[in-house]
Amino acid sequence: MKSLNVKAGLLPSVIHIPPSKSYANRALILAALKPEKFVIHNLPEASDVTFLVKAFKKIGLNLSLENGIVTVLNSFPACEISNGATIEIGEGGTTARFLASLLVRGSEPYVLVLGSRLKDRPWDEFIKLVQKLGGKADLSGDKLSLQGPIQIPKTLEVDCSQTTQFASGFKLALAFCETEIIPRNLLSSESYWAMTNAQIDQFKSNTEFTVPMDWSSASYPIAFGALKQAIFFPQLMADFFQADSKFLSVLDQLGCIQETPEGIHVKPTGIKKDFELDVADCLDLVPTLAFFLAHVDGSHVLRHVNNLVHKESDRLHEVIKLLGHFGFKATSEGPSLRIEGSSSHTSAPVDLELPDDHRVVMAGALFLRYHQGGSLTPASAVQKSYPDFFKLFSV
Repeated sequence: MKSLNVKAGLLPSVIHIPPSKSYANRALILAALKPEKFVIHNLPEASDVTFLVKAFKKIGLNLSLENGIVTVLNSFPACEISNGATIEIGEGGTTARFLASLLVRGSEPYVLVLGSRLKDRPWDEFIKLVQKLGGKADLSGDKLSLQGPIQIPKTLEVDCSQTTQFASGFKLALAFCETEIIPRNLLSSESYWAMTNAQIDQFKSNTEFTVPMDWSSASYPIAFGALKQAIFFPQLMADFFQADSKFLSVLDQLGCIQETPEGIHVKPTGIKKDFELDVADCLDLVPTLAFFLAHVDGSHVLRHVNNLVHKESDRLHEVIKLLGHFGFKATSEGPSLRIEGSSSHTSAPVDLELPDDHRVVMAGALFLRYHQGGSLTPASAVQKSYPDFFKLFSV
């Protein structure tokens, strides 16, 4: 829960973005099911990914990891270790939900020890489906107990009204079976569902995969650059399957962005404009958008923010509270978040005590850097997705 002092200032003019944990965790699950050796390049160091790699070793998978390259030499469930395992899983939604979907393909008992917030996030749909398929699943406190093997269905309908991660988890775990996964109430995160399907298609005919750069991580310094300074992002490309790349369309309207074969350039323009955006498909982008739009003169509306309450924190509440620390007015109006943007600055440092939520913490750091600095707690939250984030603040 380390506190960090953040000074006002700029970011580096060239920023190398880490690889995507969304792609990486999907790739790891698929690699674990391939009977032949599989190699994944450019694996990120985010804790969501490292938790999954550690879990793989505990369930008997033979893998090596060196310089961001992971090689998986055997497959699940053939690799299972007798008597299963108890596995610490942290706060990662995809980490826990994808792994749980994989483990019920095996026959050994497992216990996943969930993080304090993750245990309270939606699990009912997963437990219901596992039991329907003949497996065992039970959540007691922070412990999710599992045992398969589940019956392999011809079709499986999954309710996605609260999260698409169970649909993606079963789609990945049954990727090489003849099962059709039918997502119902797919109201948000459609691009992540499309990402899952696209990766499965790639893995069916390949033995290697390279993880692309991460738009979720890129959004923070891109937002800062579009407001305050020119920054170049080498090797970062538009990617339909990464929902947070929707930020490109916003910046394109302002003339802040230039895409080249070498990467993406961003620069401020000072244009004033009212924005109304549907964020159902990119909820993780909301803290970044809130920071950005708060500094764009105008009245802005982010629609379909409902499921923000199911994230690592109640992000809707926390984003409104964060904006208030810097004098910006934001209100929740039914399924929408309204932000009154202004180019004004705070006149004094601010001390932020935030929830242990990596996206809220990174957005908070941007506010401090852009305004008059201050302190930030808990700085350690960034380990979940962008461990090197605060190196950007060392210039």
